[in-house]
Amino acid sequence: MRQPHIWGGEPELLMYSHFLQTPITLYTRDKNSGTLKIISEYGQEYGKENPIRVLYHGYGHYDVLTSPVSSASSKPWKKR
Repeated sequence: MRQPHIWGGEPELLMYSHFLQTPITLYTRDKNSGTLKIISEYGQEYGKENPIRVLYHGYGHYDVLTSPVSSASSKPWKKR
């Protein structure tokens, strides 16, 4: 990750979960329904409450997901 155009991936997510002692849940968007589906979970030994939620776009691109600001939001999660 010290070189330009080199990004982290699954091994780094696993190590971050241990470093932070926090579960990390990895999602992707289902192309047919447009909903989010879980594709991987890391750090489950630290519990399942309040995980860091990450959206994987493909090609090594990730975004952190946050819960909606208000309950009136039509989307269950949004990118940050």
